[in-house]
Amino acid sequence: MHYGHKKLLTLALSSVSEFGTIEIGVTSDEMLKGKEYAKLIENENARVERVKSFVDSIAPGMKNRRKVFIISSPVGPAVSDEDFDALVCSHETLGGGLEINRLRREKGWRRLKLLVCRRTEAVGMSSTAIRKAIGERNSEELE
Repeated sequence: MHYGHKKLLTLALSSVSEFGTIEIGVTSDEMLKGKEYAKLIENENARVERVKSFVDSIAPGMKNRRKVFIISSPVGPAVSDEDFDALVCSHETLGGGLEINRLRREKGWRRLKLLVCRRTEAVGMSSTAIRKAIGERNSEELE
């Protein structure tokens, strides 16, 4: 879990109302198997535990009001559960959020508030870029 993930989670936590709940989806192993350097990605259970640990460390009062679960589709549960209010996106995933709202409108459901977290790093940080750097470093060490 890198800085960008922590930033998204922090934005999500800061948007929860006083007695609200937060639901956090972690991408399934199956959805990630085609990613570049997929072998360097922790398994979904480890990633769920990292998310829980981070959330609990910065918002301990949310421990009983947070749910962390595995998602196995690009749109997640927001198109099968009408009760969602908002979705936190990065500017890279905003298109997915717009698609989720389109699918919700087709069902006659209200649109989600899309909270967009922009990158602030001078150099873009992505999970793929981090795995690539680790993979290249590991290759060099083996030579």
